[in-house]
Amino acid sequence: MSAYHKEPDFARLKREKATGLVRAAYIFTGSEDFLMEEAVQLVRKLMESKNGTVDVTHLDGGACSLSHVLDLVDTVSLFGASRFVVVSDAPYFAKDAGDQDAIDRFLASHARQDTSSCLVICARDFLKTTKIAKVLTADGSLYLYEPLKTAALYGWVRERIAAAGKTVDKPTLDLLIERVGRDLRRLASELEKLFTYLGNNQELDENSVMLATSRSLQGDIFALTDAAVLGRTPKALFLLKDLLSSGEPPLRILAMLVRQFRMLGQAHELLKNGRGAGDLASQLGIHPYAAEKLASQAAYANDAMLCRAVELLLQTDLDIKRGKVDQLLALETLLVALGEKNAKAFVPVPYKSPLPLG
Repeated sequence: MSAYHKEPDFARLKREKATGLVRAAYIFTGSEDFLMEEAVQLVRKLMESKNGTVDVTHLDGGACSLSHVLDLVDTVSLFGASRFVVVSDAPYFAKDAGDQDAIDRFLASHARQDTSSCLVICARDFLKTTKIAKVLTADGSLYLYEPLKTAALYGWVRERIAAAGKTVDKPTLDLLIERVGRDLRRLASELEKLFTYLGNNQELDENSVMLATSRSLQGDIFALTDAAVLGRTPKALFLLKDLLSSGEPPLRILAMLVRQFRMLGQAHELLKNGRGAGDLASQLGIHPYAAEKLASQAAYANDAMLCRAVELLLQTDLDIKRGKVDQLLALETLLVALGEKNAKAFVPVPYKSPLPLG
């Protein structure tokens, strides 16, 4: 069973496709919808390569029972083609209680050798302690799609770049992910824009990334917080101007900074108590990448600086809302004040991330 978890399941499915392995049934579960959508298309292409024409049926799991789904899979296609049935938002395996007869029927049929028909069930919620979970995990029919950790994300992006016949070095890849963010759907879209921009040019470079891709607000806020925490006021002011020129409202920028510094304070406390970046993700309910960034920032902060930063942020928020000061001037004054305090408040203890960077 553990053999199926030595690599991300999106990579395992691609490896199985390369060997020609097609299953009678697949269960895709997890919160990363984009990976599941790609997996469905990959299995469909595999069915088409094996059987030619495929009769595709999409069903809403909330609107039809598992018994109905299985009946449809067993029904011969009127067009004489292979049957490919995809069920979205399936609730069948989210709890122990359910249509046990249908589940037993599914277990009896999912491992059949006849792959003239194929069933793909997408179930965001899947109770992993059930008998069916153990059976499906043991034979490899259960695929988990969760947000990718850093190493897997870098591998996923590199693979798409290579598939397009392009190359990229590590610094440019770092810039791309920092600029665009870690949302896979957005990354895929921005990569397509980048490939179109490059045309016949093979190599992605910093200039092409900056010109052809759109920034993510979260990535910009991370960079702005970095500059504020490290006391790099000129860079912080440049980033602020860049955000404002792109149309971001000053109050939204301030709200994001308040949120970021509050989480930074929480991360600092957790790190002091011996927690790691992986713990931050679960404790704060954030993405592992965001936790890693917070951990690196928190390692360069101390209690006095963080308390002072929160005070400055909240006072700025009050001054703006009470109409005491122009919004832009208030943000610029805030960043200067943060830089003055933080340049003296550094306790440089470099944080060594436990997560690989690619």
